[in-house]
Order: sequence, then structure tokens, then C-alpha cells
Amino acid sequence: MKFYDLHVKSNLSGGENTINELVKFAESLGYSGIVICERYQGMEKLNELKKIISDLETNIEVYSGVYIQAKNPNELREIISKVRNKVLIVTVSGGDYHINRDACDDSRVDVLTHPELGRYDSGLDQPCLEAAARNNVTIEINLREILYTFRKPRSYVFNHIIKNIRLCDHFKTPMIISSGAQSIWDMRAPREMVSMANVLGLDLGKAFAAVTSIPQQIIEENKKTLEGKRITEGVETVE
Repeated sequence: MKFYDLHVKSNLSGGENTINELVKFAESLGYSGIVICERYQGMEKLNELKKIISDLETNIEVYSGVYIQAKNPNELREIISKVRNKVLIVTVSGGDYHINRDACDDSRVDVLTHPELGRYDSGLDQPCLEAAARNNVTIEINLREILYTFRKPRSYVFNHIIKNIRLCDHFKTPMIISSGAQSIWDMRAPREMVSMANVLGLDLGKAFAAVTSIPQQIIEENKKTLEGKRITEGVETVE
């Protein structure tokens, strides 16, 4: 069984650990692959991240990702257009309902993280989740938002995440759980992530899928697209 964490933040914007340290620690925890996400501040940092990853010597899969914090849907769409073909994983920072909705409506987005951030509700509703399911946008349970709840009491965060898990289950919207780690101290072993997802309401099989088959499928499908093997939805070249 292969385990993946699709959201580990890079140190290029001031993180505590080097990318090499993050990768080595992920390997020691038992991950088969991780995605190093850089907050979008222009293409220079993303290109730097890709260069560092390409030079790594490691026994696990390491991929580049971008974490987008947009002020409004127009800015979000503009940034996605710039980065979609440059990195493997596109993650959108949620919280604002209009950003949540636009991310769910955009098939170029892979992951919407913490849609409940800073809100008095869960940030998702039927139109969002139906659109996410239709566009293969995955909703992320972000462990760091649970561990470090600065804006709202932890009870609010738990309740909103539990509600979103129930909504995603009802509307058949895929979910993953990721660490959102900014240092090795934020990272958790895969089975700890499974246990947390299970406690929050995902049944055990879906909790395992949230760190195994679902992230693996996202990676494999995006690799086909970036390598030019996918022509359109359902059509790809074969050797």
C-alpha cells in the first residue's frame, strides 16, 4: 500500500526545514510520495522549487505543487492559467465562499484545502460539492488547521470539518487528508492521518483511501497530462 501527503509546504518562503530534510523525514514515516507546495508569489519561486526537487536523491516520489491564496475569483483564474502546466498539483486556499465555489467549478484545480477557514459555517454547500464531484476537485482535510486553530475555537473547526465530510460523502465528492506541514514537527505518519480522518467521520476504508488511492490517482492522472499522454478526458496515447 502506497501512502501520499499532497500538501507539505516548502521552505522557500521561510519554512523551518530544507526540502531535503522534509523529504527524508517523510520517507522515515513510511510515505511513498509527497508533494512540496510553494505559495504562489510568481514563477521564480516555483521554478526554484522544481529545480531543487529534480536534484534530490531520494527513494520516494517527490512532486512540485503550488498553493494559491487569491483575493478574488478573477485573480484565482489568472494564477491557475499561469501555473497549471508548470507543477503537478494545484491547491487552492479556501475560506472565502466565492473562492471555494470558483475552485470547485474549475477542473484545473486538484485540491481545495480548508474551505471552512475563518468561517462560522463549513464553507461548502450543494452547488460547490456537485461542481467539485463533476470537475474532479478533491476536498482536503488539512491537519495543520486542526492542530493550530488561531482564528476560531477548535470546536468550530472540528464541527465544520465533520460537516464537510458528511456533505462530501453524500455528494460523492472525493476527499484527502494532508498534513499542511510547515516543518518536520507538523508531519504525521500515514496511519496517524488515517486515524484522524476516521475520528472525524470518514469510515476506515475511505480514511485509508484519503492517503492512498485518491492522492495516487490524482498524481497519475496529472502526470499523464503533463507528459502529453492525455489528449482529452478519456483519451490518451499508449506505447
